[in-house]
Amino acid sequence: MKRLLDSLCDLNLLLNKKFQVPTFHVHSSNISVIKTPTDFYETLKSLSDQSTKRICISSLYIGTDHLEQDLIQSFSQAKSKSPELNLNILLDYNRATRETPKPDQPGSSKSILLPLINKGANVNFYLTHVNSRHQRFWQRPKWNELISLHHMKLYIFDDNIVISGANLSDLYFTNRQDRYILIRDTPALCDYFDQLIQTIGKFSLELKSNGDFQLHDDWKYDPRRFLHRYLFKMEAHKAIRKLNENFRDKTNSDDQTDVDTIVFPLLQMKTLNIRDEENIHHNTKIPEKLTENPQLPPTTILVASEEANGFYQGKGLLRYVPSVYTYYLRNFLRRISTMSNPNQISIRYYNRSKWSFHGKGIWLQTPEYYLTMVGSTNFGYRSVYRDNEAQLVIVTRNDQLRKDFQSEFVNLVQHSHTIRNWQTDLPRIPFLIPIIASICRTLF
Repeated sequence: MKRLLDSLCDLNLLLNKKFQVPTFHVHSSNISVIKTPTDFYETLKSLSDQSTKRICISSLYIGTDHLEQDLIQSFSQAKSKSPELNLNILLDYNRATRETPKPDQPGSSKSILLPLINKGANVNFYLTHVNSRHQRFWQRPKWNELISLHHMKLYIFDDNIVISGANLSDLYFTNRQDRYILIRDTPALCDYFDQLIQTIGKFSLELKSNGDFQLHDDWKYDPRRFLHRYLFKMEAHKAIRKLNENFRDKTNSDDQTDVDTIVFPLLQMKTLNIRDEENIHHNTKIPEKLTENPQLPPTTILVASEEANGFYQGKGLLRYVPSVYTYYLRNFLRRISTMSNPNQISIRYYNRSKWSFHGKGIWLQTPEYYLTMVGSTNFGYRSVYRDNEAQLVIVTRNDQLRKDFQSEFVNLVQHSHTIRNWQTDLPRIPFLIPIIASICRTLF
């Protein structure tokens, strides 16, 4: 594990062209951990109220309840107070246009954002080109979300950014635990993610004031047209790769030896052949070193219990999703049990009454460094092959920030218990689950 961390912390490796990612130097005092959903919401509101230059949002969707309406209203007020403020919002087309009507509430993210168009906001909805060959077969809008999603969670306010796995929805503001890292006063990092969101927005569908969607004037490849699929993928790939190369050349030439923390973004958009996360995991071989290292130090893996899964007691086929994850966990634990040192890996089950768990990431520590990965990426098939993902790798030598990251993990673990025996400590699974899990493996 020490060699693994060294390989991730080796600047010569990080700056090697095969990763093609920019590296940003940050003062550790500008990084803080947000611990609760309530604090996450209040931080977003506070940053929005203080913004005068830009508000740039990327999320899967925005909910339509009262908390979300208040947040959108704060965006609108910031734009009114500072007319020159750039307000850009990027969501997933399929999820954010799905109607979920409730009394006295907008029916979708599209509906709640429509009034912002007349304020001068740019609102874009990413639609994957992969759907072009499926859309006539999927009659239910929710099914289209199985194919591919825009899953990045990035919240930029002037030169401050919150990176998270949480969407902008009331559950994520109340009792769905996630991770949230605030980085203040980092214009270069915020510029990068701002331009990333704008770049993806350019080949997304733009929401107009009449509620219609249309392509941007300088983009001619429609993701809804099958014959445009190849050119859409090729040109979108070029645009994102050019952005990464420009920032990589700019930031990697900076000489800031007095800074004790570096961060670098990883993107995973396999449908566009953007594979930063896949490349770094492949080159550092994290999964193999985790399960095959005979001298593995104590390792804790935190997973959601079935009750803490967001699909628990869902409708229709969704109610089987927690059982599918239990099936995968059983297989993983069975594999661990064959290791020479199985007790070095502790599996903990997050189970907090009336709460769900949505956090993801990595925490690695040595005497020299502390490393954490935070963002939208899950450790499953679809995050690698289907969805648009973004996360930050943060490496620090600062003692206080090391303590903050470790405290974050301890706070999450305190609401969990250890799974000691995969045969007796995990819920039983319905007899059809192994078949469903095998057939639907690529959807998780």
